[in-house]
Amino acid sequence: MAAVALKLFLTFFAFLFALHFSESRSFVIDYENDCFLKDGEPFRYISGSFDYFRVPRFYWKDRLMKMKAGGLNTVQTYIAWNIHEAVHGQYNFDGDADVVSFIELANSLGFLVIVRAGPFICSEWEFGGFPPWLLKNTSIILRSMDNPMYTRYVESWMSVILPKLKPLLYVNGGPIISIQVENEYGSFFACDHDYMVFLEQLFRSHLGDDIILFTVDGAWETYLKCGTIPSLYATVDFGTTTDPEAAFAVMRKFSPKGPLVNTEFYPGWLDLWGVAHQTRPASTVAKILDKILSMNASVNLLMYEGGTTFGFMNGAAYNNSDGTLIPSITSYDFDAPLTEAGDTTTKFRILQETIAKHEKAPVIPVPANTTKFAYGKVRMTRQSTLLDVLAKLAPDGPVNAPVPLTMEQIGQNYGFILYRTQIPQYFYASGSAVLDVSGVVRDRAIIYVGNVRQATTIRHAGDTTVPLIIGHFLQLDILVENMGRRNKGMADPKGILGNITLNGTQLINWQMYPINLDNLFSDAFAFAPNSDEHKGGLYDMDNDFLHLFSMENSL
Repeated sequence: MAAVALKLFLTFFAFLFALHFSESRSFVIDYENDCFLKDGEPFRYISGSFDYFRVPRFYWKDRLMKMKAGGLNTVQTYIAWNIHEAVHGQYNFDGDADVVSFIELANSLGFLVIVRAGPFICSEWEFGGFPPWLLKNTSIILRSMDNPMYTRYVESWMSVILPKLKPLLYVNGGPIISIQVENEYGSFFACDHDYMVFLEQLFRSHLGDDIILFTVDGAWETYLKCGTIPSLYATVDFGTTTDPEAAFAVMRKFSPKGPLVNTEFYPGWLDLWGVAHQTRPASTVAKILDKILSMNASVNLLMYEGGTTFGFMNGAAYNNSDGTLIPSITSYDFDAPLTEAGDTTTKFRILQETIAKHEKAPVIPVPANTTKFAYGKVRMTRQSTLLDVLAKLAPDGPVNAPVPLTMEQIGQNYGFILYRTQIPQYFYASGSAVLDVSGVVRDRAIIYVGNVRQATTIRHAGDTTVPLIIGHFLQLDILVENMGRRNKGMADPKGILGNITLNGTQLINWQMYPINLDNLFSDAFAFAPNSDEHKGGLYDMDNDFLHLFSMENSL
């Protein structure tokens, strides 16, 4: 009986302790004094962006410790919906996708955490974080209340992710001090305030009222008019070319009281395919950061650690003037204080000194940079062409339809898809013909007739015609590469989106092969060496590390 009484007493004591602990923790906005209050005391966060999905889990602690040594007290991360629900209704929170463990690790190292939960995130990430299966229904309208199907998908996803975050809120003993709703919505054409109200209510239904929900938009009045609503705290973003006083003056029109916040201060910039690597001088970054901190503003450096956009997860920019797509590259180095490999830089040290002028931070040793090693030349042995092993790359065979279907309609999210049809018999040995793919190929197409490569075309808004030589072989193959969906939140289906004609004749009865490159690592690819001296194809590599001094897209 005494043991039972003792157990009940200890349980009751633990409950009271937890209740007191919870009640003593708070993170709120002090509107009278224009600041945050952490446990009742004025607080200003100095944060850095570090997206868990761009750095292997093994290195999370190394990067976080370097951020701590840099003087930061907070970490900011996006949550990428398409990482966690690549297949509708199937959720992945393991390995590099274990966002809860990432937040808990940050907490254990003394960081506060800001979460940018989407559903749209941009981030130069494939489709702005949206899963491609949203596009299986071609009538869907994204980021708007105009389509109940979209909002149902959002409700379903948020019912999974937000309950995982709730125990990690600061008031509940975790490190999360604020959560962003949507992302730069004012830059989106819809300007649907009802949608923002829907999201705010959805977030509150799962998280409660004891968490700061906020928005961010570029520091232009037109953006903030569409990007926020009164019940969400409006913040701004700007880089080194904007005067902080001018930017915060715009913010004050929508958040007249409360702390000044730059949610995205850019110490570098993103890189696009074919464009020179973007940099920002460390001295300029430090000068503007010093001014921001002198105004007692809270700030987040995006990015502090950029990392890598692995696999097919790069987003893309779109040129409205000519309809061309400009993919983001795999590297997300961003000229950040920490390099893509997590190494400290001169910029890291200069910003560390700048932050130290304004905030006292624990002096901790900076972890050493990882050791680099050059493996020398890589010998590559040609094995096969893609067309030779199509049956192994698409083991389930083709999807058949009278007209081309998009990648999303046949369940192919990323990578490549092969479209095959037979050229009408009356073209046999006819010599030349003109293939018209105007406006329907997304994004890059390699065109074969009778297994002979004849042309390559890339997405363009204008007329796109391709001359072909038609001999004795009438099999037409069009290998389409998805180069990355636009990360600005527009619907961007991939593959072939409409009819294709040859000399004005519509080509019908298509076979579509969804190519699964994961199959390259299966036992099916146990080739004998092939000595043919052809350019392109599949290769075996002797070493497991490749430094790409020079490599072309070769399929």
